[in-house]
Amino acid sequence: MSLTRVSSAALVALSMVVAGCARAPDGQAVALQNYVDRQAIETTLVRYSTGLDTFDAEVYASAFTEDAEFQMEGKVFKGRAEIGKIITDMKADRAKRAADADPANDPPPSMHHVMTNAVIDIVSADTAKHHCYWMTVNGGPAMYSFRVAAQGRYEDELVKRDGKWLIHRRKIL
Repeated sequence: MSLTRVSSAALVALSMVVAGCARAPDGQAVALQNYVDRQAIETTLVRYSTGLDTFDAEVYASAFTEDAEFQMEGKVFKGRAEIGKIITDMKADRAKRAADADPANDPPPSMHHVMTNAVIDIVSADTAKHHCYWMTVNGGPAMYSFRVAAQGRYEDELVKRDGKWLIHRRKIL
C-alpha cells in the first residue's frame, strides 16, 4: 500500500472523528436547551416572589408579559400596569394599617412566599406550563413566631419573548 493511500485513509478517518465530536447528538442539544429554559423560568418565578415580598411593583410586574392575565380571588388583572398596581395597592394598605391607632391591625413585619412541588413542562421552544403549591409565611421576631397566613396553587402559562421567559397567564387557586 502506498504512503498516499494510507495518508488519505488516515485523513478521512480523522475527519470523521472530528466531525462526530464537533456536533452534539440532537438529544443532548435538546436536553441542554431544556435545562437552560427551566433555569430561566425558575428565575422568572423567583423574580415574581421577590417583587411581592419586597413590595417592589416594578420587579413584580417584570415577571409578566405586557399583555399578561392574572386571575386571583375572582378578579382578572390585565397587563403589566394593572398587575403592578396589585403591589402598590398592597403597599398603601400596609401603610394605612400601620398608621391607625390599633396595634392589633398592624401588618406583619415580614412576608415570604414559598413555592413547592413545582412542575415545569416545556411545551415548545417558546411556551411552557408551570404549576406548584405556594404559601405565604409571615411574622417575625417582633411577633415571636412565624405562621402560614395563606396557601394555594399557581397554574401558569409562560412564553419566551425576546429571549426571556415571562408569565403570560397566572391563575391562583
